Amino acid sequence: MKDKMTNLEKGIMYIVFGDAFVKECLFSIQSLKRYNPDIPVALFTDCEIDDSNIDILEIIKPTHLRSKVDFVSQSPFEKTLYLDSDTVIVHDISDMFDILDRFDVGITHDYARKRQNYCHIKEYSDIPYSFSEVNGGIMSFNNSYRAKEFLKLWNEKFYQYRSQTNGWDQPTLRIALWQSEVKIHHYPPEYNIRPKKIREKVRVNKGLLGKLHLSPRIYHAHYSHDIHSGKYEVESLEQLEKVVIENSLEI
Repeated sequence: MKDKMTNLEKGIMYIVFGDAFVKECLFSIQSLKRYNPDIPVALFTDCEIDDSNIDILEIIKPTHLRSKVDFVSQSPFEKTLYLDSDTVIVHDISDMFDILDRFDVGITHDYARKRQNYCHIKEYSDIPYSFSEVNGGIMSFNNSYRAKEFLKLWNEKFYQYRSQTNGWDQPTLRIALWQSEVKIHHYPPEYNIRPKKIREKVRVNKGLLGKLHLSPRIYHAHYSHDIHSGKYEVESLEQLEKVVIENSLEI
């Protein structure tokens, strides 16, 4: 391990291997340091890298594409923010660590909530739709006993259901979060802005995800701001629904 640090209180962790992913990761680290120069970086990878932005370099021997389930628990930090290589940081994100004073894990919702094509896994299917999958590419955690047990459970469930999930890690991440005792915080969407093609992919894959996947559950909007002056001109629920739906953001 290459280590030029003395303070391991908090830091960013990347786990990448292969020339293309390493190159992508170095750009992510470069973007991070523009706005967060004092946040240390630990890079777990399969090759030697000489880069001044890397504070800890750990050489690993990954055995499959989702090897982060094997190494993420080895973070050297008391508070860790794990980032995938395809992230670009455009702001100070140091406040993401503050969450870990009150919560064990910080995550963001994924567009996949509960995939019908994984519901043959009973432990996945038994979880309510309202407990969404989360995106494993941006995740913070502290070194509490609860967080350590959660990461251990994720690893175990990944291998238990590896053939059923074709090696995809997010279904078992959902299971591990549901079954663990971690206190979870959900970061707002501006901490994980996804590409437009991901939303379109969800539309195209309705057959796999389920017909009711991402279908609206609750609309939250006044029919009109005139209600604040005592006016409410709705005559039917159908009229209300039509206007509210037309004026609402698409999920």
